[in-house]
Amino acid sequence: MTFFEFCANLREELLEQISGVKNSNGYLSWDNTTPNSIIKHRLESMLDKYVIQAKEFGIYVVTRYSSCSNVSHVGYPTENRYGISIAYQDSNFIWSGDQLYQGSRNSTCPCSKSNKPSSNHVIDDIIFDKTANLEKCSELSRVLQDVSESIQHAGNNKSRSGIREHLLRAVLRLNDTILPQSVSEYITIIRRDNA
Repeated sequence: MTFFEFCANLREELLEQISGVKNSNGYLSWDNTTPNSIIKHRLESMLDKYVIQAKEFGIYVVTRYSSCSNVSHVGYPTENRYGISIAYQDSNFIWSGDQLYQGSRNSTCPCSKSNKPSSNHVIDDIIFDKTANLEKCSELSRVLQDVSESIQHAGNNKSRSGIREHLLRAVLRLNDTILPQSVSEYITIIRRDNA
């Protein structure tokens, strides 16, 4: 898959998701809008799919555990969905500080094989392969963060405008990424030429 195809496919799916996020009619019995829980599930599935595909362009999401219930927990043990070992601050990657999520998650900390699932404080770091196109990585990182933020706005009884706003921002970022120049740059050139 090319970078263009990745961005175009993600953009199409984001637009489809935006069109499905409609304000509810309150507590009316005939409210047939999609519940936030279903919207959230769809967005999580979409984000998971594109996080895995983004590896092709040098973007990885690594979950690090800052704490768990194990008393011998030390440092930041990590895990990822790619089946490769990436230690925290691994020098083969750029740790930009970008995050998809930070907070509590019911999961199993990798600091010990004897751990059981429990509530842990985790950080989903977005990291870049040092050999990748870092400009493209940074652009996609911002898009993935927007999708993640839309998921956080998809909780029960939360306003759906927050979901749409973050998805729309992701689409606008993708527009600038797909086009040979950003819309802002294009406007500046046209204004200069017409002056």
